[in-house]
Amino acid sequence: MASGLVFLNQKAETLCKIGTKNLSRKSFLAGVVGTAVIGTATASGAAVTINNQVHGKLYEPTGDSMNGKVVLITGGTSGLGLESAKRLAVAGATVVLTSRTASKGEMAVESVKQYVSMKGITGTPKVFSLLLDLDDLENVKKFPASLKNLNIGKIDVLMNNAGVMAIPKLELTKDGYERTFQSNHLGHFVLTAGIFPLLSREKTTVINVSSEAFNFASTEKGQGLDINNLNGERKYGPWSSYGLSKLANILFTQELQRRANEAGDTWLTAVTLHPGAVATDLGRYLIGEEKFNEMKKNGPSGLEFLALNAASLFTKTVQEGASTQIFLAAGADGRLKKGAFYEDLKLKKNLPNWATETSMAKMLWEKSEELGGVKFDIKSEPINSS
Repeated sequence: MASGLVFLNQKAETLCKIGTKNLSRKSFLAGVVGTAVIGTATASGAAVTINNQVHGKLYEPTGDSMNGKVVLITGGTSGLGLESAKRLAVAGATVVLTSRTASKGEMAVESVKQYVSMKGITGTPKVFSLLLDLDDLENVKKFPASLKNLNIGKIDVLMNNAGVMAIPKLELTKDGYERTFQSNHLGHFVLTAGIFPLLSREKTTVINVSSEAFNFASTEKGQGLDINNLNGERKYGPWSSYGLSKLANILFTQELQRRANEAGDTWLTAVTLHPGAVATDLGRYLIGEEKFNEMKKNGPSGLEFLALNAASLFTKTVQEGASTQIFLAAGADGRLKKGAFYEDLKLKKNLPNWATETSMAKMLWEKSEELGGVKFDIKSEPINSS
């Protein structure tokens, strides 16, 4: 680990430096900083690049603007997913959130209901929880049947939000794939393919939560998607693999939109986004579940407290960070652009060429079908879900 963690803004101006030499809790500090920069840290670990536009306003969908809409959110038990579920439910949406365990799902549903009540909304919100394990493709393939059995109608918004970040060592899923790639991209690809017939043919928005960390994806020739290293076959790095998965989110979004346009599916809009540097609990993947839970239970030590306070200067709250994906789910005030990338409630233009390469997006799509054992048919007929 480097002798110091240097915070830089996107103009490469040094904002603050925290020396970490001789600290006994370096792994914790790395986790705190990694959490603070969710997708915006360099793969080398020598420096952390963050957006200097940290704190922003909260986006609240107006009134009952989501009445009659059904929203499916993966990873809805904490962080950005849970916050999205809360505010969209307040706006009248029927919300289905996914969880890896029934107990977490039940707690999240209750949390959403309490939030809606606290906002003075009368009546019981329609909030459901379904089990989903993106690290188990057979489980993912069974999910559409569970969703259909809810009998809540077609899905109007699919928010592919769940994911992991910068796992220190290479981990393989039950399917034998690198965990970051499967959790962040492949599982969502298979899920989207499976529930595609359940999407509303009137108007559907598919939101893939990406990150500025796509900049850390690299090949032997420079930046870009290494199609031959999707599962760490050649080399695994916590941040480079995370960056690869976030670039995959962008390429998947663009190829989904391209194929929908080609098929004449004007009802589909696919978008992706960077939520910002957000203080979520993704740091548990960096420092380990045991250490993370210990810190949450007993509180941080003196050094950990200092690190947390330093990181908080450069991060958005979860409430702030969720605003862009909530904004997109609510229709971006009627100005939603197909296939686009958003940040801070605004359209981000001019992504690098290697992040918008059509040939690579096609290759990733085909490779995802192969690895996922699915055929993603854009022209599949809708299924009656109610």
